[in-house]
Amino acid sequence: QTACGRCALGAVSAGSGGSGAMRSMLRGMLGGGPMTLGCGDSHKAACAANIARARGVDLQDVYFFDDKASAVGSFRGSGMNAHQVSCASRDGGGYGLCGATPGEVSLTRGISNCR
Repeated sequence: QTACGRCALGAVSAGSGGSGAMRSMLRGMLGGGPMTLGCGDSHKAACAANIARARGVDLQDVYFFDDKASAVGSFRGSGMNAHQVSCASRDGGGYGLCGATPGEVSLTRGISNCR
């Protein structure tokens, strides 16, 4: 259980979302929320803003979580909140190995990266 228990969920991914079965599973986990695929790291803030506008969510109420610092960095100056996660398990090449822990998913305003 995370701080986002009652949040409206959406996803932004640089990838394809996997096979049809994987995309269906992801959509189920999102509760039918929107999913933007093929959105590169430097464009993730714009993709998230598009989802927020379509859903009527104020940008200051958007919280984005990613394992890559470059994706989080794209949110600087956007008015949205973004935090790097999977900080305890890094592969040495900038990628998180096991995903976020529930404690890393917090509704803290601002931008933060792993230390």
